[in-house]
Amino acid sequence: MSYKENYEDINWSGGKEYINKKRTRRGKSLQVMSDIEEFVSPVDKTVIGSRSGLRNHERRHGIRQIGNDWSGGERTNSAKPDNWQQ
Repeated sequence: MSYKENYEDINWSGGKEYINKKRTRRGKSLQVMSDIEEFVSPVDKTVIGSRSGLRNHERRHGIRQIGNDWSGGERTNSAKPDNWQQ
Protein backbone atom coordinates (compact mmCIF):
# COMPACT_ATOMS: atom_id res chain seq x y z
CA MET A 1 0.00 0.00 0.00
CA SER A 2 1.44 3.38 -0.92
CA TYR A 3 1.43 6.60 1.02
CA LYS A 4 -1.23 8.16 -1.22
CA GLU A 5 -3.59 5.21 -0.74
CA ASN A 6 -3.58 5.20 3.08
CA TYR A 7 -3.18 8.93 3.80
CA GLU A 8 -6.58 9.16 5.55
CA ASP A 9 -5.73 6.17 7.82
CA ILE A 10 -2.49 7.64 9.21
CA ASN A 11 -2.61 8.73 12.85
CA TRP A 12 -0.92 12.17 12.83
CA SER A 13 -1.26 12.81 16.57
CA GLY A 14 2.31 11.70 17.24
CA GLY A 15 1.28 9.35 20.01
CA LYS A 16 1.64 9.73 23.77
CA GLU A 17 5.20 8.33 23.90
CA TYR A 18 6.45 10.77 21.29
CA ILE A 19 4.95 13.79 23.05
CA ASN A 20 6.39 12.81 26.46
CA LYS A 21 9.88 12.27 25.07
CA LYS A 22 9.79 15.55 23.23
CA ARG A 23 8.80 17.53 26.34
CA THR A 24 11.33 16.08 28.77
CA ARG A 25 14.26 18.41 29.41
CA ARG A 26 17.52 17.89 31.14
CA GLY A 27 18.14 19.83 34.29
CA LYS A 28 20.99 22.28 34.51
CA SER A 29 24.15 21.15 36.23
CA LEU A 30 27.24 22.86 37.57
CA GLN A 31 30.85 21.93 37.13
CA VAL A 32 33.34 22.85 39.82
CA MET A 33 37.04 22.89 39.00
CA SER A 34 39.62 22.91 41.74
CA ASP A 35 42.16 25.71 41.78
CA ILE A 36 45.66 25.15 40.42
CA GLU A 37 48.66 24.37 42.58
CA GLU A 38 51.14 27.17 43.18
CA PHE A 39 54.09 27.33 40.82
CA VAL A 40 56.90 29.71 39.95
CA SER A 41 56.61 31.43 36.59
CA PRO A 42 59.54 30.73 34.29
CA VAL A 43 58.98 34.16 32.73
CA ASP A 44 59.44 36.51 35.71
CA LYS A 45 59.89 34.13 38.69
CA THR A 46 56.69 35.25 40.45
CA VAL A 47 54.57 32.73 42.33
CA ILE A 48 51.20 32.02 40.69
CA GLY A 49 48.60 30.29 42.82
CA SER A 50 45.21 30.76 41.17
CA ARG A 51 43.55 30.57 37.77
CA SER A 52 42.81 34.29 37.84
CA GLY A 53 46.45 34.99 38.74
CA LEU A 54 47.55 32.87 35.79
CA ARG A 55 45.20 34.72 33.42
CA ASN A 56 46.54 38.08 34.65
CA HIS A 57 50.13 36.87 34.31
CA GLU A 58 49.51 35.72 30.73
CA ARG A 59 47.86 39.04 29.85
CA ARG A 60 50.64 41.06 31.46
CA HIS A 61 53.36 39.26 29.50
CA GLY A 62 51.43 38.64 26.26
CA ILE A 63 51.79 34.85 26.47
CA ARG A 64 49.47 31.83 26.28
CA GLN A 65 49.75 28.23 27.41
CA ILE A 66 50.12 25.64 24.69
CA GLY A 67 49.49 22.57 26.83
CA ASN A 68 51.49 19.39 26.78
CA ASP A 69 49.72 17.44 24.03
CA TRP A 70 51.17 17.57 20.54
CA SER A 71 48.48 18.51 18.04
CA GLY A 72 50.68 18.37 14.96
CA GLY A 73 52.03 15.24 13.40
CA GLU A 74 51.65 13.31 10.20
CA ARG A 75 48.33 14.89 9.21
CA THR A 76 49.73 18.42 9.39
CA ASN A 77 53.18 17.50 8.06
CA SER A 78 54.82 19.39 10.90
CA ALA A 79 57.46 18.12 13.28
CA LYS A 80 57.64 18.79 17.01
CA PRO A 81 59.76 21.81 17.90
CA ASP A 82 63.33 21.03 18.98
CA ASN A 83 62.64 22.27 22.55
CA TRP A 84 59.38 20.29 23.01
CA GLN A 85 60.70 18.05 25.82
CA GLN A 86 61.97 20.96 27.98
